[in-house]
Amino acid sequence: MKTSKYNIYVKTHKGYICFNTFSNSFVLLPPQLYSLISDKLYSDINTKQLEILKNNHILIEDEENEWKILMEEHEDALSDNSLFELTLLPSLDCNLRCWYCFETHIKNSRIDNIAQESILRFIENVCARNELKKIKIELFGGEPLLYFEEELFPLLNKIKLLSEKSGKQVEYFFITNATCINEKHLSLFKLLNANFQISIDGYREKHNSIKKMHDRSVDTYGKVIDVIHMLTSYYDTYINLRINYDNNTLAHIEEVIKDIIDIDPKKLSIHLEKVWQLTGDDKKDVRIKDVIKMIMANGFKVSYMNFSRRSVSCKASKQNQAVISYNGDIYKCSGRDFKENMKEGILQPDGTIKWDNIKLSQRLSIKTCDNEYCINCSFLPLCWGPCSQKLLETPDDILRYCQLKHMDMSLDDYIIYRFSNELINYKLYENSI
Repeated sequence: MKTSKYNIYVKTHKGYICFNTFSNSFVLLPPQLYSLISDKLYSDINTKQLEILKNNHILIEDEENEWKILMEEHEDALSDNSLFELTLLPSLDCNLRCWYCFETHIKNSRIDNIAQESILRFIENVCARNELKKIKIELFGGEPLLYFEEELFPLLNKIKLLSEKSGKQVEYFFITNATCINEKHLSLFKLLNANFQISIDGYREKHNSIKKMHDRSVDTYGKVIDVIHMLTSYYDTYINLRINYDNNTLAHIEEVIKDIIDIDPKKLSIHLEKVWQLTGDDKKDVRIKDVIKMIMANGFKVSYMNFSRRSVSCKASKQNQAVISYNGDIYKCSGRDFKENMKEGILQPDGTIKWDNIKLSQRLSIKTCDNEYCINCSFLPLCWGPCSQKLLETPDDILRYCQLKHMDMSLDDYIIYRFSNELINYKLYENSI
């Protein structure tokens, strides 16, 4: 018997929280049990406790090679033929102009009939694969809902029918500013069983100063909050409310909570994302810990940093993944501007992709966790190192991208937050069937 390499212990007034990142589970250890584990007195642990520790991967057998298991899992995920992850860019135009947006917008860009036919043939080709079970489709842009009713929905509905006819599942996830959504769209989203990431920039005044429409008198914040209420009231959707924050935003987060407090927390969770362009001076006195506590105290799940149990750093490392732009240009990464130098292929009229094999080979050959820092890190199962795009750009600067070095709270506080978040999740679903 031995302890897992992926145990992280945090002392509390009741004992110790043990977070095992391999199993993504928490166990609250009384002081006496923690001492037995620390002293390797495993034979003195009672049968019930021992079973719990083993089930949560906190204690494992001597011969178990966790690294080998994780690497096998990683390789399987990279070549998983049961899932295709597709990102569609229906337009690279946007009705808003946020100062921190990294994209070059292309006015009036939209999917024409020729591109739509090529995309449908692409879906037919993917669905023809025997091992395929599911297609996850993410709608991104630009603003993906600029031409939703007249162009995008008909295309997505055809994709849905094609997939169902082939016996494959299809899931839709929209990343949107939500300002193009109105009541007429609700039944269409329900038909697609669509889920969403909706971004705001904090409280009303702050949000409206950043997300401005052509008519500056429009209250974009109020519009987005109304849309969130409409969607969650109309059907069983899920919304990840992403709050892009700076220090001023965090000081007013209670105002946002008041505007969503009546929404079912099973249908909405909050993600806090720091605006990456902030300078060192902008980051001082960030109260992220207090903000997270406030959100959880109001019953909402909250996420912070990109740490979740998965098998790869980023889906762009997978073979069965692509980003298709409105004009048929193909990319792998959706976190960079969609310019010619970033393009990695082109969609052909027959629905096949003509890849730039040199670029594709370079990306897929990268092992994002193949360095001493990641290999020895207890957060590996939640991270898997810098993404392939970052390593393509700066292969010799691993630590620059280490997420642990960019947290605005201590590791202990982060583990306690994750533990509390898990308790909220349990309370939300403990009575579910």
